[in-house]
Amino acid sequence: MSAQAQPQPTDAEHKPERCPVAWCPVCMTLSVLRPVRPEVVGHLLRAGTEMFLAMQAAIDARGAELDDGPQNGPVRLEKIDIG
Repeated sequence: MSAQAQPQPTDAEHKPERCPVAWCPVCMTLSVLRPVRPEVVGHLLRAGTEMFLAMQAAIDARGAELDDGPQNGPVRLEKIDIG
């Protein structure tokens, strides 16, 4: 068997892969980040993680404030025995 060189596609033949979903957020993000250097992508991912951690801390702090406050009115829970 002889090894034959594969012909390289020309610009006219090359078609990028496309997502079948018109506005897929994953594909849109990947298409935006494709030309960006990996260091930049890593920095953006770390910044996003820090943002979500800060949001979680704020929500947890607000939840703790609500748990400490007095209950207004009767609690409307009823235990129903199923079995």
